[in-house]
Amino acid sequence: MNRSLRVAWTVATARRRGSVDPGEPATLRLRVLPNDIDFAGHMNNGVYFTMADLGRIDLAIRSGWARAQVRHRVSPVVMQETMTFRTSLGPGQAYELQSVIAGWDRVSVFYEQRFVVDGQVCAQTMVRMRFLQKGKGVDTDRLWQLLGVDPPPSRIPEWAKGWGDGARLPSPREDATAGDPPFWSTPAG
Repeated sequence: MNRSLRVAWTVATARRRGSVDPGEPATLRLRVLPNDIDFAGHMNNGVYFTMADLGRIDLAIRSGWARAQVRHRVSPVVMQETMTFRTSLGPGQAYELQSVIAGWDRVSVFYEQRFVVDGQVCAQTMVRMRFLQKGKGVDTDRLWQLLGVDPPPSRIPEWAKGWGDGARLPSPREDATAGDPPFWSTPAG
């Protein structure tokens, strides 16, 4: 099943999985499909990020936020994401994707998501998202008002609080000329 069909399936079946409160995790039961497999015979690392997208869609619908996002024309965009892998998911393997809001800062919302088999975490991701309205960022205080919810307590892990500082790129309004590698190093001087 390609990505578009999986998105349609997630949207169509979200209500059957029941509603969740803002601080509660949403669980989406999935299976590794043949087109998820890479040459090493397990789920491709890029597919994990695609499935994480489905988990956040499921959470938005089941929490009621998706409707408010559409009504106020607020759209989420990924600012940063990281994934840690523990064990592989193989062909046909069933797993649960657990998605929850870990917290927020002034400009972004952090999502923690886990891929779980038999109660064991196989992979875990942290995703930092910014919400836009008419192409401009919406601060989280305003976002919670637009969504009509009392936000759950923010529990951003310590390591993620300064996450953007070391990996930040220039604003889209600034120049970001591609130079010679290594790309992440600081110029000597």
